[in-house]
Amino acid sequence: MAVASKLHKLTELAKEKSSDRRRDLLREVTDLFFDAPPAVESEAQSQFDDILRTLANETAHDARAELADRFADTPFAPKGLIRQLAADAIEVAAPILSRSTVLSEEDLVTIVHETGQAHIQAIAKRETVSERLSHAIVEKGDDDTVATLIRNDGAQLSRSTYEQVARRAEDSEILQEPLVERADAPADLLNDLMVVVSRTLRDKISQRFDKLEPGVLEAALAASQARLEKRMAEDKAINEARRYIASKQVRKELDGSLLVSLLRERKPVHCALGFAELTGVDYFTAKRALEHKSPDGLALICKASGIEKALFVTLAVLRSQAADNAFNDAREIGAIYEALEPEQAERALRFWKLRKQAAAAA
Repeated sequence: MAVASKLHKLTELAKEKSSDRRRDLLREVTDLFFDAPPAVESEAQSQFDDILRTLANETAHDARAELADRFADTPFAPKGLIRQLAADAIEVAAPILSRSTVLSEEDLVTIVHETGQAHIQAIAKRETVSERLSHAIVEKGDDDTVATLIRNDGAQLSRSTYEQVARRAEDSEILQEPLVERADAPADLLNDLMVVVSRTLRDKISQRFDKLEPGVLEAALAASQARLEKRMAEDKAINEARRYIASKQVRKELDGSLLVSLLRERKPVHCALGFAELTGVDYFTAKRALEHKSPDGLALICKASGIEKALFVTLAVLRSQAADNAFNDAREIGAIYEALEPEQAERALRFWKLRKQAAAAA
């Protein structure tokens, strides 16, 4: 029997109401499609598309999942069917979203904006993800979804998208490791994370910096500082605080006790500026260290700068992000300081100071 004749017969049978018969029909139509694939955008393909969508729409979940898996790697699959399956439950949609080349970039961006995290995460696993699609995923995806995207070597990310991810990674451990591990992550953005990541990740960033040519490293650090300075300029409290800290420096009153007083007085900007001047790091690094939920970065800067453990513990306890029972944890906080090797702390501090120097020379 000719394909057209078989298709006509199956079109009539598609009106069957029995779910079991519909499942069998779906397999028959699918087999017929693959036995004699119609030309793309032909009338025959359109007929197949209509029948398959009708049958799939009224067939059990597991049958649709089987259908999706079969069509996911077919470049000549009917587009209407593929779009329908892509919008189905994630168990059905996943192979289509992660593998089908029939879906256009526009289709995928639309799906990202109209579906949930499971569907977006499936798209993030595609063999290739364009810059535009990656941007949409970062905008709409949660941290787990974005981490999936960052781990995908086939995903292309624009500079602006990388900056979005890096800003989120400042407060998300889920994003930190995949971003640091990604080979093409911009060095200046990794430098922004030095104060908030774990010791292991900090070492990996430092090792990457060690492999950079001096000029490349200097440019990356200068770019990092310029970006942070721009963010700092948006803080209206900065200018007044700068004048205050400068006056304290002139009077030789900028010391640890002043920092403690500023924290007690709830003047975090003044304290961060003073801490930056005392330690030689830039303001934003100091601010992050004082604001971050973990005291690790603060310990690193204090250890490398020769600030004594007692002052570090006091600053850590008085931070705005310190736990309510931080005073009870003073011993544990002090242990973080003691566990740091001076060489490790000084190594990290070197990059922060280089960044500040690069900005001053610009």
